[in-house]
Amino acid sequence: MRTRSYFHAVLWCALFGVFIARGLPTIVPAIRENKIGPVKPDHSTDSYLSGLTHIRGGTELFGNLIDTLPRDKTVVIFVNADNSPSEFLGMLVAYLSWPLDVRIVKVRPNTLAQEVERAKSSAAAGFFFCSVKQPASLSGGMHLGSEIVFVQVADSGLNQ
Repeated sequence: MRTRSYFHAVLWCALFGVFIARGLPTIVPAIRENKIGPVKPDHSTDSYLSGLTHIRGGTELFGNLIDTLPRDKTVVIFVNADNSPSEFLGMLVAYLSWPLDVRIVKVRPNTLAQEVERAKSSAAAGFFFCSVKQPASLSGGMHLGSEIVFVQVADSGLNQ
């Protein structure tokens, strides 16, 4: 009986040792890079935006932009229907556009112009193009990182 208890204790100590030995190569670099500890409030959305568009502090930038738009208008977000990262980016932009009313439109390159013309007739404050090339019919635009372009609708009240 005593031998069985010793064997049991040795087995669990060995398993714990293997767990520690396998985990140290991951834990030590994380501690050295200071990745353990409190995170900033916008850490997740800033990380997503940084990874997808190479924009730093994107959550604050979007917040400032959205605050300048009229609350009674809609923001239309165009995403590439054949590109999952584009759709994810569009959902992230929609999340950051709160409290405005948002409409996400999935487009293909050959239908983009028609969808933009259709959206122009609605009460839109502006258009976001997420991994979609802005049509030539819309001039100007504010580039937010490498994959997002915001184009205001002329009567939205946003200063160019």
